[in-house]
Amino acid sequence: MFSPDVVNPAAGGRRGGSLFAGYGPGRCNCDLTRTYPYAFGPRLGFAYSFNPKTVLRGGWGLTYGSVGGFNYIGAGNSLGFGFNRFDFSNPAFGEAAVVFKNGLTYDSSGLYAQNISPGIRPSPGALDSPPAYVDPNGGRPPRVNNWVLNVQREVTGNLVVEADYVGNRGVWFEQRGLVDLNAMDLASLKARGLDVTKAEDQAVLTSRLNSPLAQSRGFGAPYPGYPLTATVAQSLRPYPQFGGIGIILSPLGNTWYDSLQVKATQRLARGLDFILAYTWSKNLATVTEQGGGSVPLNNIFDRRSIKTLSPNDQPHIFVASFRYEAPALAWMRGNAWKRAAFEGWNVSGIFRYASGEPILIPTAQNSLGNLIFRSTYANRVAGEPLFTKDLNCGCIDPNRDFVLNPKAWADAPPGTFGVTSVYQSDYRTSRNTSEDMSFGKLTRFGERTSLEIRVEFFNIFNRVRLFNPDSGNALATRLVNAAGVPQSGFGRINGGGAQSLPRTGQLAMRIRF
Repeated sequence: MFSPDVVNPAAGGRRGGSLFAGYGPGRCNCDLTRTYPYAFGPRLGFAYSFNPKTVLRGGWGLTYGSVGGFNYIGAGNSLGFGFNRFDFSNPAFGEAAVVFKNGLTYDSSGLYAQNISPGIRPSPGALDSPPAYVDPNGGRPPRVNNWVLNVQREVTGNLVVEADYVGNRGVWFEQRGLVDLNAMDLASLKARGLDVTKAEDQAVLTSRLNSPLAQSRGFGAPYPGYPLTATVAQSLRPYPQFGGIGIILSPLGNTWYDSLQVKATQRLARGLDFILAYTWSKNLATVTEQGGGSVPLNNIFDRRSIKTLSPNDQPHIFVASFRYEAPALAWMRGNAWKRAAFEGWNVSGIFRYASGEPILIPTAQNSLGNLIFRSTYANRVAGEPLFTKDLNCGCIDPNRDFVLNPKAWADAPPGTFGVTSVYQSDYRTSRNTSEDMSFGKLTRFGERTSLEIRVEFFNIFNRVRLFNPDSGNALATRLVNAAGVPQSGFGRINGGGAQSLPRTGQLAMRIRF
């Protein structure tokens, strides 16, 4: 792995070189990560009945996820040991490719020859990519602290209502983006006499070391043999011999979730049963819950600014499911024809209505990435509407409309980071709606045989949900073709159409015997 402390002979004795796991000459006599031995998951629950119809319940517990993986044999990770040159091919038909008692051998020639020197990177006279930095705490699994408090009340013999407070706090999720070992902060540049907000200093940072401008300001190679075609900015990085330094297994991600959940449950009575559920929640994170990636980072030097809405945050979710089946009534008794004609008609449905997900704010175009290798995001302009049309109005024509307002965003001043959180509570995609229903007839023939005919509809009201709008660059030029159809630009409906499927139906018949 990359080590910030190893002296690198290929970089003039500067720190920042390769560290090799294992035991023996040239190795660290260590493992790169430490196993976490305290992942205990206790649970605690209680219930108290105030009276026969009212119950208070609560619970708390710790749960753990799985740690990330790292393949030492994969391409790019074989640096030094040459592990991805194992030969498992058969020398001849019927002969063993590998005999375990002989151990595993690898190709020790050419590119993958064993070389466990701390200066294996960079290559002479070049900038290079080092092996990834492996967080020593990478063996710590993500932990979630969960709790719930529930009140349940029986309204009638078949109807129960309940309310829950559900919350959790997650820590130690893999979050690679919160570490940038080769980042340059603005204070260190000022110590070198450079102010990135000034045009003349910006020109120095982006100039090559062999340029007259860089030489006139006294900037030169950080060590002998350093490529003079590199920029001044690159030469001032903490480890100028490298570009970006990959990070893996870094358990720095956190999540915060709080919700009020209300539900009503009608058990089957007179042919009807239903469940109504509503969730009001807030979900904050420094890591995406799906896949373990990082939320977009605005200013890595200000950790407090990174906590933001989760990209999966949906503050309002309402779900209703029901089924009604016409029961056998008294006037049908004793008459098989009446029962066959009027009994067993049924209708059911599942409806789900949820808030849209947050839209990532536009990236800034102030070229900060060219100066300190860290990009940033635009600032929100107070008083400007975010949308030119309500995404839920049903009045958007993707062949005509740009739906986002570019005036709502302004670039951060040159050489500075944006100050707006990357996700805003009022800057969301259109609502998520799902409405499915079925209608049918169940006819029974005696006690053991029945015939059911049912027609099912998906997206029964034929609602249209458009693709999300292009939102990456508020300054992007809006282009339309000769027919006036948007081709690119901020606020164009991405894909030019709908992501929801049109209403569909299917007819089903089932015989039970």
